[in-house]
Amino acid sequence: MGLAERDPLMAQSALLVRRTHMRAEPEAITTLSGLERADAVEQLLQTPLDDAQAPVSDDSKTTLTWWITRIGDSVNPLQDRMTFLWHSILPSHRYSVGKQEFVGMQLNTIRSRALGNFRDLLQALMADPAMLKYLDAESSTAKKPNENLAREIMELFTIGIGSYTEADVQAAALALAGWRVDKDSLQAYIEPKRAFDGEVTFLGETRRWDTPSIVDRLCDHPATAARMAGKVGYHFTGKTLSVEARSELGRWWQEQGLEIKPLLRRVLLDEQFWADHYARPRSGFEYYTGVQKILQLDPSEYWRPRNLGQAPYEPPNVGGWPEGDRWLNADSMLRRSQQLFSVDFRKVPDGTTATIDQILDRCGLWVVNDEVVAAMEAAAGHVDTIGDEGVPQLQWRIALSCPEFQLQ
Repeated sequence: MGLAERDPLMAQSALLVRRTHMRAEPEAITTLSGLERADAVEQLLQTPLDDAQAPVSDDSKTTLTWWITRIGDSVNPLQDRMTFLWHSILPSHRYSVGKQEFVGMQLNTIRSRALGNFRDLLQALMADPAMLKYLDAESSTAKKPNENLAREIMELFTIGIGSYTEADVQAAALALAGWRVDKDSLQAYIEPKRAFDGEVTFLGETRRWDTPSIVDRLCDHPATAARMAGKVGYHFTGKTLSVEARSELGRWWQEQGLEIKPLLRRVLLDEQFWADHYARPRSGFEYYTGVQKILQLDPSEYWRPRNLGQAPYEPPNVGGWPEGDRWLNADSMLRRSQQLFSVDFRKVPDGTTATIDQILDRCGLWVVNDEVVAAMEAAAGHVDTIGDEGVPQLQWRIALSCPEFQLQ
């Protein structure tokens, strides 16, 4: 008993789709199954960007419902996958940004740059009203600098702890002071009388600094490329790189000018990516988006991803959501199971008629444990108790609860 490939070509394609899309779309798996790895990866990378704009609404739930719907019918699945990743790394909380319109504005900023250049993305976010509000930058002045933005841009968004000193935080806080957000135009701008006009020493260099030059200095630092490349690598391969491997990848990425597509190409073509069919746990939002379209869940029911521990724009703290095995603890598994049992499968396409193979296909499970298949087959033995329509419903729940569906 163990994992078995139902079809080797489809299994390889399913691996690629599962990790680069937010849901394992059967059509995408079929389309990519006939391609060589490099050709399949290139097709994903060359897909035109989705330039649709999220609604800038005074109700951020409208914005987030739009995004969840867009993920379900994604024009560029890799773009939305990277939007999710960048939001996880560079988060804001919708209840801490003031005007809710800022959520839609920031989502559009991230989506439009998700596959572009990391430096451009970070520059945009450091002048983004939602980020400035979330990290208290609007209250920061030269006379009374607030260190939140300065600290987090180094600790979490770029070089990481150990690569800077408290003096660097204080210097950056002065350089980043002066931001305001216009309540009518909703645009961020620097107010000169609140900004610092002088030289400070930041990361060993004394000069006049401002927000763009601080961001550039951090992006030029080798620790930034190494940390961010390592996070991207883990997200797609499920493997934590050694310090040496992370440094090498970072040096290489800096030579690419921090362009995101070359980094993704290298990660997706690395043997580490293809080594294991299932390498890391699906997070709460990854699980939710994996089942949302299958089960026809209403994307406006925002309690569902929240109940699974990962509602976008509701991170637990400025560090975003934790990674790894915490997504497979007893509480997480119970919450996922409860969501499945809240679904009326009679309203799900093929919810009461699908065969085992059709269910596994729809779930993207082209590599599945024999025991899972055996459990689905055994469900037919309960037809006298649960009826003809009850058997497929039970089989759906088994497939969506099985270990393979919990993993990337």
